[in-house]
Amino acid sequence: MHGYELIGELERRTSGRYRASPGSIYPAVQSLQAEGLIEAFPEGGRRVYRITALGAQALTQRMEQLVRIELEHEVKFGPDSVDTVLARFAERVRRVAARVDERAVEDLLDRTASTVESMASEERE
Repeated sequence: MHGYELIGELERRTSGRYRASPGSIYPAVQSLQAEGLIEAFPEGGRRVYRITALGAQALTQRMEQLVRIELEHEVKFGPDSVDTVLARFAERVRRVAARVDERAVEDLLDRTASTVESMASEERE
């Protein structure tokens, strides 16, 4: 995405509650670039940015932190990959873990994992 697309995407993912300015986006983009987390290339007369392998690795390492921010502020930053969905789920469960029967949760998760495994077996057939 180019800078103004990033601004629009942030606004969309926060349901309009946050509108970044070019004065905040571009210094952040430059910082991410300097760290090797994103790269820029020309496209259609604009600079377009994309995540690097190092950036994807850093994002994965910080997934739990990102999910906590998402839940606290009712926003959604990451794509709906299985890893992101699992991280969101784990954080939500952690928040109520002291108030639920841990054994019942463990059983539920075990049954759920078995269901997903069954789905994978059916897909191969």
